[in-house]
Amino acid sequence: MTVTAELLERNRTHADHHPGRASSLVPSLQTVLVTCCDHRVDPAHVLGLRLDEAVVIRNEGGRITPDVLRTLTTLATVALVEKLDLDIEIVVMHHTDCGTSRLARPEHAALAAQIFGVSENELDTKHLTDPVAAVTSDLRLLRSTPLIPTDMRLTGLVYDVETGAVDRVEEK
Repeated sequence: MTVTAELLERNRTHADHHPGRASSLVPSLQTVLVTCCDHRVDPAHVLGLRLDEAVVIRNEGGRITPDVLRTLTTLATVALVEKLDLDIEIVVMHHTDCGTSRLARPEHAALAAQIFGVSENELDTKHLTDPVAAVTSDLRLLRSTPLIPTDMRLTGLVYDVETGAVDRVEEK
């Protein structure tokens, strides 16, 4: 059986139990989760997320990049257009042994700078080898973004790929 055939079979099982159309564009947990695209960090497994509970944005390292900020802007615009009543929390979850930590090497500086929308001289501020410092940095970046209301709840998490445990990172 091919991978695609296997995935389609799994989807048939899913569709047989699907509850139907979600009633709202607003996720039931009123949460936007930004996390890594790494296959070891699937939030449905790591955090027990189910369909309709959160908007999940996955990218390199789960980082707050210019692309993520554009996505958040789009989501905010849709919420305004639809006049949605929101009390959203943004959760940023990084993890140990992240592939983006390999981009801290000098030979990858140009690529890393492009991903993060910074100069190569500013890469140290992204803390590519320290997930706790990286989460703190990303929360600080969100706080300084005009799109994010000052009273919006922002939460930082770090997932340990070896133990399966998630720890909260306090804003500093």
